[in-house]
Amino acid sequence: MEPVTKIMHFKTSSSYLEDPSRLISELTTTCSAGKMDGFSKAYLGFEVEDPTNAFWVLEWASLAAHSAYRQTEAFKAIQATAQQIVTGQPKHMFVNFSDTKIFSAPVTEFVTFTLKEGASMDKLELLVAQLQTGLVGTPNFYGSSWAPVIDQPNVIYGVLGWESVQAHWDAVSSGPLKDIIDQVKEVADLWLVHAILAPSK
Repeated sequence: MEPVTKIMHFKTSSSYLEDPSRLISELTTTCSAGKMDGFSKAYLGFEVEDPTNAFWVLEWASLAAHSAYRQTEAFKAIQATAQQIVTGQPKHMFVNFSDTKIFSAPVTEFVTFTLKEGASMDKLELLVAQLQTGLVGTPNFYGSSWAPVIDQPNVIYGVLGWESVQAHWDAVSSGPLKDIIDQVKEVADLWLVHAILAPSK
């Protein structure tokens, strides 16, 4: 079983926006890492483009460990607090990233490539590999990790670390990286936002 990253993206409540530290403190008090077998680390933060949206990035030893935790009393105990934080239906995705230190960058770019009907996943994967290679040495770039979304084999998820949002746009607005991304858009639908994350205390 390999480590898995759970990415939660959700609309936040007004009480969470006003004082996120208080509700997070309640969560961590109710459910410390010692009570969560297989849980290793969390990064929390808000989306840059729409700060009423939040990201929680949770690292688990395996998908099975996460599934087992959801059956525990500890998981049930945090639901009351979680309901004070999340409004609507959060989006959950599980990905086997090879490198998760990217979440420590000043800004994290979250991007998905969803394969268009009739397009070739082999071609998309080749373009992702070219993109990774092309990004090496880019100014103010902290690295990237890409992998298919578990249970959604037509979706590739990427996380990229940057010094700033502007550093990202400066890197891809022209030149070889833009050319690769334009080719990606021919075979896949692209979604991306940025977030500023911090490790959960």
